Amino acid sequence: MNILNQLLALIGKIPATFWGVVIGSLFTLSGVVLANRANDRRLREQLTHDREMRNRDRELSLRKDVYLSAAEAVSTGITAIGRFANLEIPYNKLMGAYIEKSSAIAKVHVIANERTSEALTNFLNELDAAFLSLIAKRAPLVTQRDQILFLEKLIDRSSGEQDRMLELMKQFNLDGSTDKRRWEVINEGFEFEQKRGTETSEKQAMLSTDLSVKMLQFAKECVDEANKLTRLTVPVITSVRAELEMPIDERAYAKVIEEGIKKREAIIEAFMEDIRSLSTAQQGVAADPEKMGG
Repeated sequence: MNILNQLLALIGKIPATFWGVVIGSLFTLSGVVLANRANDRRLREQLTHDREMRNRDRELSLRKDVYLSAAEAVSTGITAIGRFANLEIPYNKLMGAYIEKSSAIAKVHVIANERTSEALTNFLNELDAAFLSLIAKRAPLVTQRDQILFLEKLIDRSSGEQDRMLELMKQFNLDGSTDKRRWEVINEGFEFEQKRGTETSEKQAMLSTDLSVKMLQFAKECVDEANKLTRLTVPVITSVRAELEMPIDERAYAKVIEEGIKKREAIIEAFMEDIRSLSTAQQGVAADPEKMGG
């Protein structure tokens, strides 16, 4: 008890001003502690926000790279459809460029949302179907083209033989030969090659005219397929832009695409009409050689 009494007595001797300083210091210290805690909390929140923003930026950058590569592959696939109408392009080069870039499309499904994946899958299914359909329709056209080229070689060969027979006839006359049998053989050979050349030319002309008609129709089908695929890119593009936080009005975008398709169709139709007119004129000249002289 004595110690406690002594302690209380000592405390009682402390001036009131000292207690004011102590209490004031305690309030100040408490304020500093609370301020530091608030600052720490704000700093943690800022760091968390910065980390989330960096992660978001990295994700958007990754998505952008993947989608840009996939968009290039999609465009290459549509372009390949148009190449089918050119029979001079071999099969192994028709889709070569698309095949090289198609792996970029597979990456899309790793990062894409459900809407983008569904739209892209729908496009790819239609693209594959277009490839198979056009390959089947192109094959007989290529066969007919090859047949025409073969007949052209026969015509050239027959023409060469006719020239050779004419030279033999000239030489026969220059030599003053009276070998009737030799003349008959040369003349029969010339008439044979002449007849064969004429028949082959007529067959080639018929096949060429037929192929021209078929080619125009096939070219139209290639254009229609490309236009259909272009329309299918609209939901893909709008969904991708939404993911990249660059939204676009899908209806307005679809309208722009449709207007572009209609303009291309008008240009192509005018071109095909010119080809039809030229083909008809050429057939008329072939049927009436006198028109060539005016």
